[in-house]
Amino acid sequence: MAKKSTSKLFEDEVKTEVTEESMNAPVTEEEKVETKVETPADDIQDIDLSAIQKKRFRINGDNSKILELNTSDMRIASRLKEAYPRLNTLMDEVADEFNNLPDEVEDEETLTKVADAVDKIDKKMRDEIDYIFDANVSEVCGSDGSMWDPIDGMFRYEHIIDKLAKLYENNLDKEFADMKRRVETKAGKYVKLQDHNKKAK
Repeated sequence: MAKKSTSKLFEDEVKTEVTEESMNAPVTEEEKVETKVETPADDIQDIDLSAIQKKRFRINGDNSKILELNTSDMRIASRLKEAYPRLNTLMDEVADEFNNLPDEVEDEETLTKVADAVDKIDKKMRDEIDYIFDANVSEVCGSDGSMWDPIDGMFRYEHIIDKLAKLYENNLDKEFADMKRRVETKAGKYVKLQDHNKKAK
C-alpha cells in the first residue's frame, strides 16, 4: 500500500470545511497579518549640499555668549554696503536727540521722551547689525550697552563690524587660496591627460 506523502498528510490534518458563515466571520487578532507597504524605488538620486557649517565664537571668554557665523557667506559685502549708510543716518539721529537737550533738564517728561526716542533708534541699529551678519550679533555682542557706546575710539556698532568682518576676510582669503590650489592641481592633471592623449595618437 502506497504511503501518503508528508504534504498530503499535513493537508488532510489542516483541511476544514469552508462555508458561507465561516467566510463572513470576523477576523480575530491572531489571524490578522501585518502587511508592509513598500515605497516603490525611484531613479532620483539624493545630493547632500549641507557642507557649509556655521563657526562658533565665544565672546570675551563668556560661555553664555556664543556667536554662530557663516564666515563663508560672501553676500556680507553687499549687506554691509547696504546697511552702513542707514547706520550712519541713525547715528546722526542719536546725536540730534542729545544735542537738542538743554544744558539743564529738570523736566522728567522731556527726559523720558528723549530716552524713548534713542531706545527706538538703538533697536533699529541692532536690526541693521543682525542683518549684516545674518545672526543675532547685537544680542550676543552688545547686550550690555547701546550701539553708540564709545569703544577704542569708535562707536560700538563700528567696533563690532570691524572685529567680525575680519573673521570673514581671513576665512575667505584662506578659502580662495585653497580653491586656487585645487584648481591648479586639477588643471595640471587635465594638461597631463591632454599630453598623454596627444602622444597616444
